[in-house]
Amino acid sequence: MEKKKTDFKTWWWYHRVHVLIAAASLALVLYAVLPGLLAPKADYSLALVSATGLPSEQVEALRQRVEALADDRNGDGRVLVEAALYCADLSGLTAGTENYNEAARLDADLVGRVSALLFFDDAEGFRLNVAVDASEPLPCAGLPALAGLLPDGWYLAVRSGCGAEALAAALGAA
Repeated sequence: MEKKKTDFKTWWWYHRVHVLIAAASLALVLYAVLPGLLAPKADYSLALVSATGLPSEQVEALRQRVEALADDRNGDGRVLVEAALYCADLSGLTAGTENYNEAARLDADLVGRVSALLFFDDAEGFRLNVAVDASEPLPCAGLPALAGLLPDGWYLAVRSGCGAEALAAALGAA
């Protein structure tokens, strides 16, 4: 038994720095990776595109209304809907760095097929400047589930092939 203690002390003397570096590296990797693995994944994503923006309370109310009508697509036992607001002018009349940045964020969302439901206030600009396979834009004022949540002149389009057709039907877009 004494030999094992001596062997371990000798081994520890020569390898303690290696063990401590490995433990610190493992802790750093776990600190970086675990939050991403444990974070809940959204069942649906909404994109709200407007040149003027919307108050955060209105965006949250819309997100909650859609969440109440949505189903659990990823099977984690809860329904989670995330909403992204893009303050981009799609008419092409507004120039400037901020508009370009927002348009780039919107392009990344659309190219990455992140958002299933697209809400916007400029239907013509959306049709002309956004290349996305989506349903024909419907006025939100005519959708009973969205009554009073968005100002007049907002439209809804559903991305094709993303599985949001049932949710669109629940919103009244069928």
